[in-house]
Amino acid sequence: MPVPSANPPVERRSLREVAVERIRTAIFDGTLEPGEHLNDGELQSWLGISRTPIREALNDLARVGLIEMAAQRYTRVALPDPAQRTEVMQTLGAMLGGIVRVTVPGLGSTQKKALVRSINQVIVVVEQRDMAEHGRLSWELFDAFITACPNATLVAATKDIIDGLTYRSSATRTEETTDWAAKEQGYPELRKAVEAGDAIAAELAVENIFRLSAQL
Repeated sequence: MPVPSANPPVERRSLREVAVERIRTAIFDGTLEPGEHLNDGELQSWLGISRTPIREALNDLARVGLIEMAAQRYTRVALPDPAQRTEVMQTLGAMLGGIVRVTVPGLGSTQKKALVRSINQVIVVVEQRDMAEHGRLSWELFDAFITACPNATLVAATKDIIDGLTYRSSATRTEETTDWAAKEQGYPELRKAVEAGDAIAAELAVENIFRLSAQL
């Protein structure tokens, strides 16, 4: 018969998953910079993981646009093209807008309050024109929407793509390309929509934040 245990189940992750998470984190926090070449031996020493799961992890990260690979030439952190920034922002806004629209109607009171607090934090850094903090807090905000999304199929289909787009957006962000006016308008609209449980208004607010109406 099964032996009962009072201990909670331990989450087991493969070495490949560990490598993906650590390399991904290093890319997003700037430890690994855009265009930086990656050497298998150096990655093995840093991660303490053998070559095979590292190569598998790099292939996974290449599929979502965080790594670029050319056989016999290089493996490097992706080097996004600033000329594609508007396309990237519009695509990101369309995907996040869809997730927000699906998520808002089912939010409970506690979830709404937490999201409103996060939106208020973003509004403060937008008013301060703090580009770095806006990047960090806005991603935490939209990640919270993804976490709260009740449609697991939608999340599974978009999360990795959103990761790649978010990186391409942050790597090409400058003061000149940051539309503070759109954000000053969009985040209060998003807060109001979340408080009211208005899914369509929330989606439109996200579209405004990401400037879906901008000309390519």
